Amino acid sequence: MANGRRAAAVKPWQLVVFDMAQPVVTEAEAVCATNIMLPRALLAEHGATIEGLHGQSLDYGGTPVRRLFHTFLSGLAACAGGLSAHEAHHLARSAAHLCSACFQPEEGAARAADQLTGIAIRRFIEAELGSEALDAQAILARFGLSRSKLYRLFEAEGGVAAYIRERRLLRAMRLLTAPGGTPRVSSVAYATGFSSQSAFSRAFSRRFGVLPRETGLGEALSGMGREAQPPLFSWMKTLAA
Repeated sequence: MANGRRAAAVKPWQLVVFDMAQPVVTEAEAVCATNIMLPRALLAEHGATIEGLHGQSLDYGGTPVRRLFHTFLSGLAACAGGLSAHEAHHLARSAAHLCSACFQPEEGAARAADQLTGIAIRRFIEAELGSEALDAQAILARFGLSRSKLYRLFEAEGGVAAYIRERRLLRAMRLLTAPGGTPRVSSVAYATGFSSQSAFSRAFSRRFGVLPRETGLGEALSGMGREAQPPLFSWMKTLAA
């Protein structure tokens, strides 16, 4: 088995995990094995981060929980053909719990993976700020995360919805105070993903204490020296930076 970074041999008494979003090459002789595929989001609900575990093998007898998982998989394989959809749904969640317990990464690796995911999501948000469809559900679908995982990644910002709103408003401030002419408030509202000009004006006023149309004084004042600019304009320019 080779996963792009290293090659390893998997023994009959071992469990191995694959992240299906990453490349892997396997070679095997005739073998009897049990394979289980779980959605990434289902594993993420239980805290598992599999990116760094791709291709790793573990002895299923190494710990009690791995022995339990091996027994569970053996029993699942024996009766899978007779399961109803309702039963399979609940057993999939049980499998996710046990798999997460077996393959928990080291704390440092989990933090690093979370940081990379957070960076990727923030880049996605910046690229999609103009889309009214940008919301938590769109991010969950794009990155295959659970709601609890997404909230943890943006907990410091008050949640992902609060983060998106803040980024939209800051971009709107930059557009409204940029030199070269004052754009229409309605154009800025729709360019930053708001559903209406009124909703945008209310959110902008709550955030900055001024209405969007009041930032138009920036064009008239932009030619002044820094010392001559009123404090309000200097403050707006700082926010938009």
